[in-house]
Amino acid sequence: MKRAPVRRQCGLALVCALMLLLGAMLLGLSVARAAFGNMASARHERERMLARAAAETALLDAQADIGGGAQPGSERAGWFAAGSGGFVDGCGQGSQDLGLCLPAAAAMPAAWQVADLAAADSPLRVPYGRYTGAAFAVGGGLLPVRLPAYLIERLAPAWTGPPAGTVYRITAIGFGTRETVQVVLQALYRRLPAAAAAGNGSVPETGGGPGSASGTSDGSGAGADPAQEAGADGKDTPAGPPSGPAQAADLPAGRIAWREIGNWTALHAQAIK
Repeated sequence: MKRAPVRRQCGLALVCALMLLLGAMLLGLSVARAAFGNMASARHERERMLARAAAETALLDAQADIGGGAQPGSERAGWFAAGSGGFVDGCGQGSQDLGLCLPAAAAMPAAWQVADLAAADSPLRVPYGRYTGAAFAVGGGLLPVRLPAYLIERLAPAWTGPPAGTVYRITAIGFGTRETVQVVLQALYRRLPAAAAAGNGSVPETGGGPGSASGTSDGSGAGADPAQEAGADGKDTPAGPPSGPAQAADLPAGRIAWREIGNWTALHAQAIK
């Protein structure tokens, strides 16, 4: 009686199983990488929004500083009220003129480019609450790691005719929970002369913060600019004077325009070369 032939296994089933296992591992790895990538993107966006909110808070603090701060009778408040005095070439470093800058010449980098806004020990910037007494919680959990800060430049108006107030350019920086996450915002702010502000209570005070009508949807702040606007390369270029004093007088008191400077780090590195 013949014995049935023995069928030997060639290992094809094992190879197929290993290939399926490898495909499942690769699929799981790609899903995990996508999930971790989304988490990192969401975390970075949260950090950036935190830094942006801190920078906007610094802009508001600077506006309060221009309005007189916590000490309306101080020398610094008197400079803002008069629209003159206190501002020096470069930026002031004293107790009263800290962070007050005059615009640089046309061929030179702007003061907000040269000043190291991100340095904790920079003597040129004003930390939040310095002249307003406002408090800002930092350094723990989901709070910004450092206080936001700002500097203020007094711009020469482009219009002619009767005084129509003083225009200031505010540049503020905010931080996330890490110092490497930074957002720089810039706004133009107009303060009326003391006599005009007292005699005309109908002039609107515009907040003009991010998301308001004063700025464009992309943060470029392309609203009515009475003085100068910095270009993408950081150079200050004239925005063009209004056609007459009537247009200058029609500009609102308060914040006129705002924008986010996404390439401030590169502009600062170029300015200090």
